Amino acid sequence: MLTFYHSTARTRVLTNPDKPRAGSWISSVAPNEQELTALAKDYGLDIDLLNDAVDIYEAPRIETDEGNVYIYTRYCYPEGRDIATEPLLIIYTPDYLITVMRIDSGMLGRLQSGVVEVVTTQKTKTLMLILDEVNRSYRIQLNKVSKKTLQTRARMKQSELTGRDFVSIIEIEEDLNEFMTALQPQATVLNILLNGRYIRLYEDDKDIIEDLKLGAVELIELAKSRSRALANIRQAYDTIATTNLNQTFKRLTSIAIFFSIPTIVGGLWGMNVAVPLKDNIHAFSIVLLIIAFLMSTAIYIFHRKNWL
Repeated sequence: MLTFYHSTARTRVLTNPDKPRAGSWISSVAPNEQELTALAKDYGLDIDLLNDAVDIYEAPRIETDEGNVYIYTRYCYPEGRDIATEPLLIIYTPDYLITVMRIDSGMLGRLQSGVVEVVTTQKTKTLMLILDEVNRSYRIQLNKVSKKTLQTRARMKQSELTGRDFVSIIEIEEDLNEFMTALQPQATVLNILLNGRYIRLYEDDKDIIEDLKLGAVELIELAKSRSRALANIRQAYDTIATTNLNQTFKRLTSIAIFFSIPTIVGGLWGMNVAVPLKDNIHAFSIVLLIIAFLMSTAIYIFHRKNWL
């Protein structure tokens, strides 16, 4: 589906004209093959590069073709999907700024609804606003991950973690690895844009792109930090669980040893041979006292050796 947006520095009101004008932002969301072909034909774009925009595994990069700059990036969108990021293509042409999204995720909703002011005739500024929204999508998710990490750490201290929690930790770690895989080449793309080879930049534009690049690097470090924190939680819980299991086995082994004492003593006095105290009317009580003494001694020794 194609949607046209247009605004100028004078009016600063985002409108939706029926047809694009010079300086318009053209948004293509969830296009099919016929729509991509029509888009390529109407605006002089390369169909192969457009097809790359709907490839779910497309990596961030920059391409140029006949004066058009194709900026591939990935934004964070982990809701209910096997893959936590989605591709986004931004095409910088002499007349228009075109975005192609594989699915309707609403990632650019703040710009399209006017929550963030957009002047589409200032194409470079609009491009930077879109890239800032991309960074923002990661920042929002990483903040959620930070909260989940703190909650998981608190539950671990109370020994309340379950198998489902560990599955959730593994899924979050996979998402974080995917974030880093997308953010690292994205930082490279921003660095390439900064040199001004593909798009003419003014000093203010360079400062904004520099901030975007630093933001991407900060997000990479934040993702690495959260990944390490989750790995530490898993390792700590594994260590705690192993220690608790060893303690349990120690106690069970000790109990088994303690209960073997009356079995042995009873077995010796229960043999069909002549045994001491066989004619003593207090033999049973004496045997019980012997068993109690041996068990008390064994318990004392185990406690003294810290084997319990």
